[in-house]
Amino acid sequence: MMTLKEVAVSDSVSRAVELLNDLLERDPKAITELINMRADCKETLAAHPTVQVQKFGDVHRIGVLGLLNGALGGGPSGDIGAKGTVDPQTGKIAQVRKFVDLRKDRTDVLA
Repeated sequence: MMTLKEVAVSDSVSRAVELLNDLLERDPKAITELINMRADCKETLAAHPTVQVQKFGDVHRIGVLGLLNGALGGGPSGDIGAKGTVDPQTGKIAQVRKFVDLRKDRTDVLA
């Protein structure tokens, strides 16, 4: 039977969350600024099945978490999230408090 640490090491999402939280402890300002960076992107990128892209007005923008979630192959809502206070007009987080594994709070819905 695997230990909790061995499971985390073998799971890329858990490893990514662990790393992001470690980096956040080391320099919360830099990591918050990085997470808030967004690049304008084309609608074809916004339509990608796993990458999360936000739309602000008429402009699609991709950020680091959207790219990471796409690379890790999660569903359309992503597997990694960031907790913090969000400005609804800009989508920016005032300060990231914690990165979380979103898979832990999901429930399956049966039709």
